Amino acid sequence: MTDTLTTALRFASNGIVAVPVAGDGSKRPGLSSWVEFQKRQPTPDELLQWFSNKPDGVGVICGAISGNLEMLELEGRAVAAKMHLEIAEIAQSSGLGDLWQLLNQGYVEITPSGGLHWLYKVSDGVLPGNTKLARKPGENGGVDVWAETRSEGGFTICAPSSGSTHPSGGEWNLIGGSIETIPTITMSQRTALHTIFEMFDEMPKVEAIAQDVATKRDGTLTPGNDYNARTTWEQILEPLGWIRVYTQGEKTAWRRPGKTIGVSATTNFGGTDKLRVFSTSTAFDAERSYDRFGAYVHLKHGGDFKRAANDLRSQGYGQSDLKSLNESKNLMPKPSQDYLLDGTEADLSEFVTSWEPISLEGYFDGLFTLQEATLLKRTDGAGLLYPGKVHSFYGESESGKSWLAQIACAEVLKSYQKVVYIDFESDPLDIANRLKILGVTKPEAMAYFRYIRPERRNLLDDPAWLTLLEEGSATLIIIDGVTEALTMWEKQTKENDDITQWMREFPRALAKSGAAVVLVDHITKNAETRGRFAIGGQAKLATIDGAAYLIEPLRNLAPGGAGALTVRVTKDRPGSVRRNAGMWRKSDRTQEAAIIEIDSTSNVMKYVICVPAVEEEIEANKEFKKTKEIVEFIHNHPAATRRLVQEGITGSKDVIGDRIADLLTGGWIENKGNERSFILYVTNEGKSHFNLLDAEITQLKAN
Repeated sequence: MTDTLTTALRFASNGIVAVPVAGDGSKRPGLSSWVEFQKRQPTPDELLQWFSNKPDGVGVICGAISGNLEMLELEGRAVAAKMHLEIAEIAQSSGLGDLWQLLNQGYVEITPSGGLHWLYKVSDGVLPGNTKLARKPGENGGVDVWAETRSEGGFTICAPSSGSTHPSGGEWNLIGGSIETIPTITMSQRTALHTIFEMFDEMPKVEAIAQDVATKRDGTLTPGNDYNARTTWEQILEPLGWIRVYTQGEKTAWRRPGKTIGVSATTNFGGTDKLRVFSTSTAFDAERSYDRFGAYVHLKHGGDFKRAANDLRSQGYGQSDLKSLNESKNLMPKPSQDYLLDGTEADLSEFVTSWEPISLEGYFDGLFTLQEATLLKRTDGAGLLYPGKVHSFYGESESGKSWLAQIACAEVLKSYQKVVYIDFESDPLDIANRLKILGVTKPEAMAYFRYIRPERRNLLDDPAWLTLLEEGSATLIIIDGVTEALTMWEKQTKENDDITQWMREFPRALAKSGAAVVLVDHITKNAETRGRFAIGGQAKLATIDGAAYLIEPLRNLAPGGAGALTVRVTKDRPGSVRRNAGMWRKSDRTQEAAIIEIDSTSNVMKYVICVPAVEEEIEANKEFKKTKEIVEFIHNHPAATRRLVQEGITGSKDVIGDRIADLLTGGWIENKGNERSFILYVTNEGKSHFNLLDAEITQLKAN
């Protein structure tokens, strides 16, 4: 037997699909079509036939068909730059040294160009397609790939390939481990490993850009630039609990609070002096780059650059102040005399009217973009709540709307940000118990959570109320019980003028602090007459400047059980939520924004904020259910005729006939009669195919 045949058989015995490589230097599979073998293992006879002509190269197909096999590649240019040595050092420093050693002792080979390939299997989860982890700008505007993967549906050449396999005639050599020692790692270990490789990506990222970051035309130093020059990343991150795990020169790798191994962010990789965050479990947005001023804006002012610049200006940053700015523009001359209520003279030198015209120059120049929802994120990173805007969660009693609000609280508290809960319906014990069930610790609650149970409306001079209005007072504010709050304000729930005034005096006043404000409200049980808004006047929806959501239970949310609810967006003023929402429901003009899967069978509630199914997935699921129904019917009625199946299952006979034909072609069922007289049975292979597909569907839903 040839070396390539021996290697192919060894791969096959370890559940990995091996195929020959073309002998024209193209580095592609040497089969006329290899798509089929992304779904099934070749037989020993097929392997003998493929490799009988002694091809120079052998490769493997990655993904589920090969036991969730993945190849991680470091290109020759990256190895020449000693990137692999720095990766090893970062892995060791960040607590991933054992994982790095496992990979290098499991299976690693060197390519003809001097690159490195690691092979490993992933024990849980679903592998994505091929992914580029680290890139650098190339010459003439191109892009050079330094690190990437071959994953689901991918193909990679393996040792001992050589000769005509590569244009140079070079060879692939195994330098560590063997086929039999290919390691298996978890999806979380894979993520931690890939994060280190992603640290070296130098392509431009989405930046935190502000009007005040650029130097002004008159040469004055802006507060943003001044803050960047006078602060360090240590001053910003270490008080939040971040830990430095690796430093080389001015490059630093950081680990987020609450994590014990791995890397969560970097600063100054690529010489940009920017913070780049990889983790989705921090106060920052993942896969964004921040300068220090951008981080300050995000942490302290919820993304409002103008307010952040004014705040820094009041602290002495920059070279201008509000008074000189007003005097230079001559917008509001100081009155000769004015008095406060107590008779003392008022100083109005820094007064600026809201009727002053707003310049649109920055908007035309692209310095401002549409606001994104950044709180209460789904599994794909899309958020549901906008900083500085008012939102509404409404639904029938026990629909889960309060639970959703409290899940939002837990998300923010675990990111070490402040939450204010203004409760008109429940009590402190209930809220404390719910936060504990959601995994919020006592230190997190004591440091970042403020619970208010008001018994009268706010007074304009109440110190506690004034504190809530301060910029940066909270990241999230929940107002639970809109009807009770309106009553306390002596407003009518059906009077639109009353609702509009209340919204301006209460929720919108709080939102000016930069917090995302959420109203928890009720809805009438009559689906035919309730329309698209909560119980009461239409102004409840019209005055929302963030997003409004209708909450509907999908499965019972009883204590100690598992349930689910759907979150349907009824209004989205900024627009980023609808852009990522699911299908349109004509009856109430809503779209599904998220599905919340909740498991409260243990002491700590587990929940997943899922992405809504798109139309193609729903149709595919319908097709799968019909196929499953047919297979189960034939299994329970062996020797069934086609006519008996068509009569025993609801639906179009033509569609059922087409499904039967597909099942016969795929080997799921077999016909022991003839073309006219069908006698149908489920094959053993069909049973295994069906169980595998059923498991994949279940896993996809779980993810």
